[in-house]
Amino acid sequence: MGRDYEQVRQVLASNIKELRGKRGLSQEALALSADVDRTYVSQIERAVGNPSLLVLCKLGTVLNKDVCDLLVTPQA
Repeated sequence: MGRDYEQVRQVLASNIKELRGKRGLSQEALALSADVDRTYVSQIERAVGNPSLLVLCKLGTVLNKDVCDLLVTPQA
């Protein structure tokens, strides 16, 4: 059976936060580059936001990742 909604949101939150940190971007810098509000980036990273496909595409572009990469559980 596939992952449930909450698991996917947690993976997305973790991936966005990790990728942003690796690139040395603040939430504000990521938000500005992706043309979204900084508080929305915060919500996504806390797994309380529910980003649209458009927002995921924008974040992926800034982070140099495909949308599917943002949703994949990293290998340990």
